[in-house]
Amino acid sequence: MSPRASPRARRFFCQSARMPTGPPSNPTSSCSPPKTERSTGIMGRDNPATAINKTMDRADLEIPAARKIVGELNGLITDFRARGLRISSWYGALDLPDDPASSERVNRGYRYHPLDGAADDRLFPWFLYWEIVWLSLNNEFQPGQRLLDLGGCSSLFSVYMASKGLEVTAVDLSRRLVFNGKRLARATGWPLRNVRRDISKLTVREPFDHVTSICVYEHVPISGRIRLGAEVGRFLRPGGSYSITFDYLNPSRLAAIDSPNDVEQQFVQPTGLRVRGNRTFLDNGKRYLLHPAHHPRAANKNWRKHYVELGHLDQEAAETVSRSDEYTFGALFLERP
Repeated sequence: MSPRASPRARRFFCQSARMPTGPPSNPTSSCSPPKTERSTGIMGRDNPATAINKTMDRADLEIPAARKIVGELNGLITDFRARGLRISSWYGALDLPDDPASSERVNRGYRYHPLDGAADDRLFPWFLYWEIVWLSLNNEFQPGQRLLDLGGCSSLFSVYMASKGLEVTAVDLSRRLVFNGKRLARATGWPLRNVRRDISKLTVREPFDHVTSICVYEHVPISGRIRLGAEVGRFLRPGGSYSITFDYLNPSRLAAIDSPNDVEQQFVQPTGLRVRGNRTFLDNGKRYLLHPAHHPRAANKNWRKHYVELGHLDQEAAETVSRSDEYTFGALFLERP
């Protein structure tokens, strides 16, 4: 399991309940990318230069449209901080220790460098920006559309989507994050519903235009991913999109998303949805993150023992010290025919 698993994994399964719905809002803004940029992304099929179903690349954040979104995210973070409002970090928590030896800092890998002008790199590293930017650039998000975000209460992504006028329903297990998300909705007046539910047993009265999930699935057993994937289609209207990000090549035994074939078997086949863009998932070979148990500092932090006790690493793997970054994130885009 990724070191980010503890807060997120607890949010994924709960009691069954019916999803509430509300009246449509009247949003006035959009985050849909320019048509030329999106069509370039989805027409490449298996051309690496235009692949959208792929592993993370920091260079993607230099695309002009991406830089615009980065600026908007920075502005949102800065504005919320000034108003005393809190957004959950990339670890799915409202607080992180300001300690360079913490597992969260080590998890960023050996070669981590913040984005220039980042509003709060401690809580929101560029990895998270990439996930939000990549989903935004490769979807046609429009004001008034209904979006279901799985495991995203209080997240930067769900708040950003609501700020753009989408009717966002974020589903989570953490009482604290759901409560905080409701506070954000009241303070902003944006169409942001926060619901504490068991995602695997959701029922919806009306299908959504988009279903999203930002780095949650790797914290769920493979059987749970497949079971949930089989249900996603019923959340979507015809033509609706299903867009996710996930850990790729994380050495945790629970993550186990290590090849394009894993992506196909765990995420594509169970859904029955159609892949949008390049059919075969592209691993660009770039690695940015490091499992904390494999960092030399782990011996002084008892991290290795911790991950062995949790069952995420066996003893041999836990004793490995990596001298280079090991894993990355990936993104996948599906749609209902």
